[in-house]
Amino acid sequence: MARSTVLLLLAVLLLPTLASAQDQKLEDQFGEEITVSLIPMTVRAVDGRGRPITGLGPEDFRVRVGKKEIPVVGVDWFSSAEPAPAVETPGLPAATTVTVTEPRPAGKLVVFWVQADFDPTRVRGQLRLWPYVDEFLATLHPADRMAVISYDSHLHLRQDFTQDREVIHEAVYRGVLFGESEPGAGSGDISLVGSFDVQAATEAASPERALEVTADALAALPGEKIIVYLGWGLGRFGSFGVQMTPAFYPAVRALRRANIPVFVLDVTSADYHSLEVGLEAVAHATGGTYQKTHVLTGLATDFLAQAISGHYVITIDPDTVPSKGGPVTVELRDRKRGSVITRPLALR
Repeated sequence: MARSTVLLLLAVLLLPTLASAQDQKLEDQFGEEITVSLIPMTVRAVDGRGRPITGLGPEDFRVRVGKKEIPVVGVDWFSSAEPAPAVETPGLPAATTVTVTEPRPAGKLVVFWVQADFDPTRVRGQLRLWPYVDEFLATLHPADRMAVISYDSHLHLRQDFTQDREVIHEAVYRGVLFGESEPGAGSGDISLVGSFDVQAATEAASPERALEVTADALAALPGEKIIVYLGWGLGRFGSFGVQMTPAFYPAVRALRRANIPVFVLDVTSADYHSLEVGLEAVAHATGGTYQKTHVLTGLATDFLAQAISGHYVITIDPDTVPSKGGPVTVELRDRKRGSVITRPLALR
């Protein structure tokens, strides 16, 4: 009887140890560490007036790689009132991994990029647009931060990030003018001053190179970033028409690495001009839009304000991508509802 009692007590004492050993054995057999790698894409679904189409799910998007349609595994909507998603974009091609990092600040970073010139028609275009800047600023979310950069003979930081609309309005006007000026002091905890390479800005001999310097300065800053390009042209006109300069391609790569779309407001007073080809190219390559402003200026700025008010991040599983890869196209299944704005992407 005493022996049975002792054995029973030993069994009770050893039971947790045996259970723990069994759990460890099961974990060793089946407890793999799984890393889920997804390919995210930032897209804007808009109607004909630029208004975002909200409430969309995976079933509303059609994604193709080459000719093969692949499933969308996730769709998330982000507006300026919400923190931007933490997405790393290490380089090109833009097949990236979703990583969980510290929360991003609410609101987006909007950089007004002013291309100045002595040409009277271009100056008039800038001044024509200037009154609409106030209306555009009024549409931005209170959490948004804005800065002003301009390019004439070289790159200038006119105004650091601030939420003061009046300060930005005046800085945009200063950006139209040639000459040096001290950058306006920013407000808040996000600043361009520390990452803005003054030497590289001074040596930037073309607007394309200046865009690359801008992208490098913005790359380290947190949150969603957008460039609003108030300008008249990119590229060089020659015997064979408009050609992109060698500096154009590094600029686009820098903008794409930093995940910065360029939304162009063309200030030229013409139905068509040769250098708009370059403006359309940088907008298309980075996932932005191109709008003329010489007629119905308010419609152009309203379209822009609506289009940047929110975006989707859609994700696909790389295991569903065909082995030979191919260009990625994204569209709405119901095309009558609107269109998708996104940058070109090729997977391989």
